[in-house]
Amino acid sequence: MTGISQLGRAVDMIARLKTQQNSLDTLSTQIATGKKTQQFSGLDTDILRTQRARADINKLDQYTTNISNGQRRIQLMTGALEQIKAQANNLYNGLAAAPQGGDYPEFEGTKQLAGDIYDFIIDLANTKDGDRYLFAGSDSSIKPIEDDNLFGSFLGTFRYDDTDLETPSEVSGFLGEWGSGNITTEEFIASYNNVDENVLGYSESLVSGTAGEVRIRVDENSDFDYTLLANTEGIKDLITAIGVLKDMPPPEHAPGALNDPNAPLTSLETPPFPSKERQDNFYAVINDLTATIVNAVDKLEVDQYRLSLVEAQTESIQEQYVYQTNALQNTIGEIEDVDLTEAIGQLQQVQLGLEASFSVTALIADLSLVNFLR
Repeated sequence: MTGISQLGRAVDMIARLKTQQNSLDTLSTQIATGKKTQQFSGLDTDILRTQRARADINKLDQYTTNISNGQRRIQLMTGALEQIKAQANNLYNGLAAAPQGGDYPEFEGTKQLAGDIYDFIIDLANTKDGDRYLFAGSDSSIKPIEDDNLFGSFLGTFRYDDTDLETPSEVSGFLGEWGSGNITTEEFIASYNNVDENVLGYSESLVSGTAGEVRIRVDENSDFDYTLLANTEGIKDLITAIGVLKDMPPPEHAPGALNDPNAPLTSLETPPFPSKERQDNFYAVINDLTATIVNAVDKLEVDQYRLSLVEAQTESIQEQYVYQTNALQNTIGEIEDVDLTEAIGQLQQVQLGLEASFSVTALIADLSLVNFLR
């Protein structure tokens, strides 16, 4: 009976030591990780609450990422528009300072500026975020506009040799038709104002209108449209007007039909050359280009405001998501996080208990008749 009693006591003490050791391990893990348990099953009835909170946080994180990506792209787009407007205004200031119907100081410099701005605007219309063309709509992998000089060929040339201001030395395209008197000034203005978008170099999806919208998804039921295509009126009008301006001949070689398709050629006219009427027609085109640039900048301001409004709206939503995420994280913390002060106190108690148990176990194990007789 004594042997059985000793064995039972030993088994019981071993079980108690294991329980204390498990408590020690659990508390040590809690203090190290800051979590009550390493598995959801350890949360008992709070499992569903914490899983729902985590699922909501994942959704909010995805929507927040969508908003951040959209805002970055909007900022790139509005920045591009701002640069386009600035360059267009610089060109306008140069045009507005020119006298009408007389000498045009530094017109070659103005043309050179127009050429540089033309290329710059096309580059900005092809602005990218990573591998996405931002002004291409949903067809973002295709370059919105490619300058292959189709527009330049469409416009053509009308030039004089500086040693002979009577006979044009190079005539082609609509500029040549206008300068030669085959079309009127009004017809020439209409020709470039109604130019086909394919001629301007726009992609097929933009020309056909199949480029879809781009939107920022902010929740399950809402999204914001921030589509702005490279062939929006403001950008297209600037490309058209500046493209004409860079190819215009200087005032001393002023082309321009005499508003009569059957008007005599320059070589048959009475000096001085160019005639006042031709210069008047030249400045009629310059005035039209100047007005087009002003109107285009106004249109771009409207587009820029619309994009800025979308950015502001999504920013407000994103701020709300930050608050909601913090609240959900607090909920998860209340369920999953351990009270370190309490855990440390419990750990100390378990350590003391374990040390006492080991001491008692060692004392009992040392009890024997031989030791007692000693």
